[in-house]
Amino acid sequence: MSDNIIYLNSKSVLFREGETASKLIIIKSGEVLCLKSSKERLIPVFLAKAGDIIGESAMLDGAPYTYSAIVLSHSELIYVNNADFRSVLAKAPQWLSDLTLTMISRFQSTAGLIAENKVLSPLILSEEEFPASLEVEYKKLLSQ
Repeated sequence: MSDNIIYLNSKSVLFREGETASKLIIIKSGEVLCLKSSKERLIPVFLAKAGDIIGESAMLDGAPYTYSAIVLSHSELIYVNNADFRSVLAKAPQWLSDLTLTMISRFQSTAGLIAENKVLSPLILSEEEFPASLEVEYKKLLSQ
């Protein structure tokens, strides 16, 4: 397996909601904000920190990314490409793959409800930490 370690500065877009999944990302250091579109809003659904993994659900079920990911602070990331991910997954027992897909489905449902109801959790980011001006800035980044 050939992991690719990369370093990115803040406001780097890792992937956009709806894009074809091409990588899973392990956060070694830094923070990555995961945002879901809901009507005209961007809603933070997850704040990934060191040790977290993002992009796994899309890689597992072969669907496009269900949220966008933007680097918040200088970060060290490990990219695992689709081929390497599939190779490792093929060696896992079927029940483990099924369990993981069930958990991902539940997470996606929860993330959809969070975005649909425009719920900002202080555990993710508070209203003060995600003001309208920052939402506008991130929308611009994601539209590029």
